[in-house]
Amino acid sequence: MSTGLLRASFREMMKGVYTSVPGHVRVFDADLQRAQVQVGVQTITVEGVAIEPPPIADVPVLFLGGTQYSTIHQIDPGDEGLIVFSQRCVDGWKQTGGVATNPLARFHDTHDAFFIPGFRPLSTRIAGFANDGIRMQSRDGGQHVWIKSSGEIEVSNGAGYIRLMADGTVNINGAIINTDGTIEAPNVTFNNISGKDHRHSGVEPGSGTSGGPTN
Repeated sequence: MSTGLLRASFREMMKGVYTSVPGHVRVFDADLQRAQVQVGVQTITVEGVAIEPPPIADVPVLFLGGTQYSTIHQIDPGDEGLIVFSQRCVDGWKQTGGVATNPLARFHDTHDAFFIPGFRPLSTRIAGFANDGIRMQSRDGGQHVWIKSSGEIEVSNGAGYIRLMADGTVNINGAIINTDGTIEAPNVTFNNISGKDHRHSGVEPGSGTSGGPTN
């Protein structure tokens, strides 16, 4: 057998060996944290025909963390990422974890897939990406929790914000709480009474004490 024929035969056999490939979520089960995923790259037959691979079911989805603490986030249909394939059958492991039984002699098979969300093509790259510290945010960045490399921490829900500055000062929608506890704000109200321009009742000349403030 010629070297060229051997290479061609080996290449065709390797097409059945799955390692990793980009893909996206079709359906997500939040209770089981399993997804049905779609491979994101067509396969080409020996005749040159492009085929869309069938979906893969019961795929564990990665959420960073351990047994005591985890980081969880929303998964929606269309979310893209990387599908990786175990070198051994994981049917037993998906039920028990630990050192599981290996019921089938299966190697690098599509049935043994895991999904890592977050890998993105240019069409869904993160809007307003800031290469500074660590940040969790909504798609448009309006809602976010941001720990900056300067030491500042910023939280916003899109309607208001809180900033813990590097020096310990807190800024809440423009009202400043200094490290000594004093507050600087355009206006402060107590029970709907303005701290800036309220009036007092019972005012008479002399050394007496006025009554309580009124609007």
